[in-house]
Amino acid sequence: MVYWDMDYLLKKYPPFLSAETFLEAIKISTDNFNFDNKPRKFTHYESIRNINIPRILSIPHPIAYKNQCQVISDNWNELQTYFQEKTENNSHKISRIHIRKIDNSSKVFQTCYQDMEDINLDDYQELIVNHIFEMGHKNFCTDDYPEPKLLIGKKYIVKADISNCFPSIYSHSVPWALVGKEEAKLHKKDDTKWYNQIDEKCRNLKEAETHGILIGPHASSIISEIVLIAVDKELTNKGYKYIRNIDDYTCYVKSNEEAEIFLVTLSNELKNYNLVLNHRKTEILELPLASTEHWIRKINTFIFPDENQKLKLNEIRAFLDIALDLMKENKENSAILNYAIKVLSNKKMTSNAKQYFIHTVHHLVLIYPYLIPLLDDKIFTLFDIEVSEIEEIAKNIFTMAKEKKLYEAMSYAIYFSIKYDFRLIDNLFEIIDKNRDTVLMLLSYLHDKKFINHSSITSKYKNLAKSLKDDIDEYWIFIYEVLTVGLLEEEWRKMKQSNISFIKSEFIL
Repeated sequence: MVYWDMDYLLKKYPPFLSAETFLEAIKISTDNFNFDNKPRKFTHYESIRNINIPRILSIPHPIAYKNQCQVISDNWNELQTYFQEKTENNSHKISRIHIRKIDNSSKVFQTCYQDMEDINLDDYQELIVNHIFEMGHKNFCTDDYPEPKLLIGKKYIVKADISNCFPSIYSHSVPWALVGKEEAKLHKKDDTKWYNQIDEKCRNLKEAETHGILIGPHASSIISEIVLIAVDKELTNKGYKYIRNIDDYTCYVKSNEEAEIFLVTLSNELKNYNLVLNHRKTEILELPLASTEHWIRKINTFIFPDENQKLKLNEIRAFLDIALDLMKENKENSAILNYAIKVLSNKKMTSNAKQYFIHTVHHLVLIYPYLIPLLDDKIFTLFDIEVSEIEEIAKNIFTMAKEKKLYEAMSYAIYFSIKYDFRLIDNLFEIIDKNRDTVLMLLSYLHDKKFINHSSITSKYKNLAKSLKDDIDEYWIFIYEVLTVGLLEEEWRKMKQSNISFIKSEFIL
């Protein structure tokens, strides 16, 4: 059984994609999808972060990613032992993304590396949509939140982070961490070794490249943890007390001298795995410091009226004004607005306040496109927005995004039009033919198929897909969904013959 987390990965994009039918097909007949473990390309996707600078995420080739998930699953006993040995003597949970098991309803259990022997993988055979691992940033298991205890007797905090962590992870460093560099190098050409098989499957996601792992998939988080808990082991053996949030370190020390020694030690340990510190994000801070970011404390000082009373327009405006002022103080960090909108979306409002809030959010998403993914769940659905207003918002988003070449924002605008059944624009094909973003191209195809559905327009998309076939690994989501069985080859043809689609059924027209 392959435990596949691509549905989690696809949730990072406009939610019209799913790996459900792919997983079902594999569960029924693994042999049909047991293709060569050859290197593949992957699809790039630009996602806007809260600093409004794109983060390049990756959509892996489905067969290559299936193979990576398979090798992790096949060798989970060895990995379980490795995780346990590296962490069993820790006084607290150092990593904030330690693996947790979940049940069929995606509930996160506070389970730690040391507890992984309790997992019965057979319990998860029926999982289709849900993933096994929850790489969260909360819940430190049984030791709760360790920071207050770690602070006792300390006078300084060291903040450090790895430079370009995922893109810098060397695939061969995974065997180094798992069995030691000497043994790994001694057997580096032995493809029967389980640790070399993990190395190979990592490389095959990136055209056999040894440098870098994909940003996005859960499997990449597992791979990064393999390397980073090896670093943790050496640091804890030297007595350092710290927590790690993926590649961000916060260490608690007694003196400035100890802080400097920690940075040197951390840098040296990272170099053993070909990783380096990002010196621009390295700092030593004198205690005491506030335990949370100051903007969160300030925004939470706002006193809302009784829960049973509806918020008035002036109260909504006052709360948003605080959020906007805090943004100016915090280098335009739109995470503040993200937080504020989520808070307000759960409040009852008067009619005027509701309209003011919606119009303000409409205004803000055009300035801070990072907020756009909040619209569907936190605004359109919760406030029961009229389709005509959703259409206006979507069209404004598309116009803004087209000018700025923000493909994710353009994709969301098209997604809204398909979901809420309104025609966004007439000349989509001409726009996407120039931009060539995979997710954008597929959503445009679905839009035009729904609202135009003329042979001339569908032929344009098919011709575009055929012209990109030489780069099918890079554009696979678009090409695979647009072309018919007879125009596909190898694994793509087999998948199409098995009626596999990566589009959710409600978007298939």
